[in-house]
Amino acid sequence: MAPRPSDPPPPPTFDARLFEPPTWATDGFHASRARQTGEASSSREPVQADAHDHDHDHAHAHDHDHDNAEEAPEELPTAFDLGVEVDDSDTLQFTTTELKNLLARAAALKDEGNKRFVARPQQLDDARDSYLAALDNLPSMALVPKYKPRAPKVSGIQEVTDEEAEAIESERLHPEDQERRSVEDDIRDCMKAVWGNLGAVYLAKKEYKAVVDACTKALEIDLHYTKALHRRASANEEIGSWSSLTSAQEGELYKTKAEPHTPTDYTMLLSLISKSSPQLPAIRRTLSTLPRRISAQQEKEKDEMMDKLKELGNGILGKFGLSTDMFKFDEQAGGGYNLRFQK
Repeated sequence: MAPRPSDPPPPPTFDARLFEPPTWATDGFHASRARQTGEASSSREPVQADAHDHDHDHAHAHDHDHDNAEEAPEELPTAFDLGVEVDDSDTLQFTTTELKNLLARAAALKDEGNKRFVARPQQLDDARDSYLAALDNLPSMALVPKYKPRAPKVSGIQEVTDEEAEAIESERLHPEDQERRSVEDDIRDCMKAVWGNLGAVYLAKKEYKAVVDACTKALEIDLHYTKALHRRASANEEIGSWSSLTSAQEGELYKTKAEPHTPTDYTMLLSLISKSSPQLPAIRRTLSTLPRRISAQQEKEKDEMMDKLKELGNGILGKFGLSTDMFKFDEQAGGGYNLRFQK
């Protein structure tokens, strides 16, 4: 019998089996994950319920800590407490007074090293230690950033050069800023001199690679430091390898925007030293003989390298009854090479 329009619709049927989880969800792994999730969810509820009690307990704990403040260990002072300014790049910024003190200690150690170097007999190890101690007292170049003047305020459309802009800005500097700038320049000069003197010590000790490293550090500060240029070139000559002789001729300075075409060490020396300098004839002679020495050393090292490669190849080919002498390279007319095997 069809239901009358006024009768309510029949209630929907519910089959619980349609909502059971699939078989894969009831295996050991997923069941374990479900239990862990349930435990984690349930474990959070008591924490939320006891939030006010926790705040109350924390207040009591705070009072207890206050009562026992004398027993708590003293915290170490922070950089802020010590008055040390730290910029965004984590670079320490010293005050002008601190820089002066560091410079004074470094200058005293440098003078001490100079006395030990010129002593008779020379105290080379002691001089080296004094110079290294002086460097330890000087902040690195990153800690003493080069002063960057702000753009000067000029009227109209008049253009000024960088040098003029720096001069204008220097006149406007506060006396304290002028003092700091002067101290930073003195630190650079001191650091350059110490690295150069350290190169002289290593040269006297015949530690030529150390000479190159020390003089290169000095030349990073002053590209035209003649003593460092001469000592580094002399050390590279003494090392005598292909790369070191090439370095003496070509230099290892830095092709920056300011110096896009850096001359060789010796060529730069010729342009820097006085025409009446007693070093001038020796530098010219050395510069004229370097190309031949470089070519000869290049061929020597090339032959040594080929001998080592040949020895390595024979060690491998010998297991098969072969040797590198069985392989010949014939030069082609077009400039290439043809590999030929012969017994």
